[in-house]
Amino acid sequence: MPHIDDTDRRILRVMQEDGSLTVSEIAERVGLSQSPCSRRISRLTEEGIIRGKAIQLDRKKLGFDVIVLVRIKLTEHGRQALNVFQEAAMLIPEVQVIQLMLGEFDFNVRVVVRDMDHFQTLLREKLVMLPGVQEIQSTVILEEMKYTTSLPL
Repeated sequence: MPHIDDTDRRILRVMQEDGSLTVSEIAERVGLSQSPCSRRISRLTEEGIIRGKAIQLDRKKLGFDVIVLVRIKLTEHGRQALNVFQEAAMLIPEVQVIQLMLGEFDFNVRVVVRDMDHFQTLLREKLVMLPGVQEIQSTVILEEMKYTTSLPL
């Protein structure tokens, strides 16, 4: 595991809050000069701690009003069956998250859709057609009070 010190943590916190900041702005906020800050960011990226930068879009303003959590149980549980399912599910644009689980269901899948008609079409034409699906259970999210990808550093 790579060594992360307090300065690295401050850099990562600042970058999580606003991924659009320049190295100069990050350095200023964490109390470093630009060169050492840039070297630290490069090292954190090379070590795979920083995996990239992304922007967050407002899903509702883009017409995606419904989030559905879909739990899926497969007919088989071998490595190949899990991989085949996962690869097929990853190709569905509405799928945001795929999580392998222990318990009654094998996968938890988060999908975003425009409305319930969109979800019904997605369910009928794509989700139930995924390889190895035995059972599907869905839960509609009424309200999302907190959503973050930030880690508590």
